[in-house]
Amino acid sequence: MTANEFIGKVEHGLQAVLGDCEGLTGEAMRYAVTDGGKRVRPFCVYYGAAAVSDDGDICCTEDLILLAEAVELIHSYSLVHDDMPEMDNDDYRRGKLSVHKKYGAATALLVGDALLSFASRLLLKCENREAAAVISDSAIDMAFGQSAELAGCKDEKDYLEMYSKKTGALIRGAFVSGAICASCGSAETVAKIGNASKFAEHLGLAFQLADDLLDDGDGIASLIGKDKTREMLDTQSSKAIEIAKTLGNREELIGFAERLWRRGK
Repeated sequence: MTANEFIGKVEHGLQAVLGDCEGLTGEAMRYAVTDGGKRVRPFCVYYGAAAVSDDGDICCTEDLILLAEAVELIHSYSLVHDDMPEMDNDDYRRGKLSVHKKYGAATALLVGDALLSFASRLLLKCENREAAAVISDSAIDMAFGQSAELAGCKDEKDYLEMYSKKTGALIRGAFVSGAICASCGSAETVAKIGNASKFAEHLGLAFQLADDLLDDGDGIASLIGKDKTREMLDTQSSKAIEIAKTLGNREELIGFAERLWRRGK
């Protein structure tokens, strides 16, 4: 199965999960999740599985789909809450009004609550408990990363530690959960899971650095400048690509890393 075919199944699943949600909150949930988004984290689940698989042999299991759907719901809930005035106070998300601007703050809070609850329901359906637990732990780390951002970052070290949790945790968790789900438990695949985690660590940081540059020098770029941020982006992306060369389906992984890298160019 190709990455795009996998994402097609995830999209269908998300529509099914949210399709019967009633009232204004249900409408707002679908608005938040199913209308736009790059689906980076579901892609990460797929590429995590690819990393421990033989080249061209990526099996799409029900658990893999459930993990990808759950991680997208968690990501979407975090965006809804992150956009609210008490946090980043953003009026737009994915090229349209943010949920609290269109539906009101109370509905936005409920949307986030419900999306996280639906994600938990999906994770409970997974037969691979270890992979599901990785996603849950990543969601916790993400929340504490957002807390660290609210507290404020004083220096480069603070920013990088915060990014590792706020953005990196869910990307890393998606990769590792996909790798665990596709692993056969052999010594070779266990080693690849470790390398997949390292790959995702660099990729998650690169993704956030590219975002800072796209946001016209936001975040760490406001502290160290755009040129140094681009250098850091190049370094992290290059490290990810070097690790990808040790994994299964390496050309796909390298291509994925390069696509995310180019966002900040």
